Amino acid sequence: MSAGVWLRRVAFALLLAVVALAVLTARMMREGESALARSDAAFDRGDLRESVLHARRAATLYAPGAPHVNAAYARLTAVAVGAEAAGDPDVARLAWGAMRGAALETRHVTTPHQAELDRANAALARLQTVKGAPPDARTATLAALQKDDTPRAPWVAVLGAGFALFFAGIVVFVARGITRAGRTSKSALWVSAALSAAGVVLWVLAVYRA
Repeated sequence: MSAGVWLRRVAFALLLAVVALAVLTARMMREGESALARSDAAFDRGDLRESVLHARRAATLYAPGAPHVNAAYARLTAVAVGAEAAGDPDVARLAWGAMRGAALETRHVTTPHQAELDRANAALARLQTVKGAPPDARTATLAALQKDDTPRAPWVAVLGAGFALFFAGIVVFVARGITRAGRTSKSALWVSAALSAAGVVLWVLAVYRA
């Protein structure tokens, strides 16, 4: 197969990836705006718990720069602060917890809403600490909330590389392993086996270390 054919296939695959990403982003934007509208409607009629539920949904439908995401965090903040001021700790904990959950669910290599996560952790530590408890009780609660048990980002990248190498090995086998005449290509088979084996090794290592 000529280099030109390979380049055309790669370009077509990249085009499909861009189109798929655009469609996915548009869908998330549409669903996020809809969830935010439901949150606003519930807030206007005084149903704060339902407003929090829909605002969290809007916040988790994350897309970089999407206006509904920031608006959803603003709604959660308003409910939480307002509930604390009104002496309703249950609703305040619900709202701060929703903010914390949304920030954790949408993080990947980085945490796009780290400031909101920190604020929610601090508020929950304050609300969960019994009045009259020693000062270190809140510190311990905050440390528990900040504990990160999710896979470490570098090993997540290694896991992705493992899948990519394994997939590349399969592609090499399908494209070059067997010629049109029905004969096997030893060199292509060796390359395919090496790529697939490397992918499996990286995958196992990432799962073990992450």
